[in-house]
Amino acid sequence: MTRAVRLPLTQLAAGGRFELPDWPGMEVRRLAAPAAQAEGRVLYLVLAGELLVDLPDGRYLHLHRGDAADVDGPHALSPIEEAVVLAWKPLP
Repeated sequence: MTRAVRLPLTQLAAGGRFELPDWPGMEVRRLAAPAAQAEGRVLYLVLAGELLVDLPDGRYLHLHRGDAADVDGPHALSPIEEAVVLAWKPLP
């Protein structure tokens, strides 16, 4: 049987973080404070706002709503004002 579930992701992240049930390693985050540290491989999809992903050696990615990035290694997340991001960290 086909199942459909409505997921208002930006609203679900209102509390700061929401882990999607039955999707290990996938969560929605509301970021308002700069420089949340992260490490390893993560796929980010910006659902609202803008996000800077600070990479080693002074490199960075500037992501807008609808943009996605596959990041591997140490990095920091800095929202511009506020951002809602779908993050998926694949299981090893």
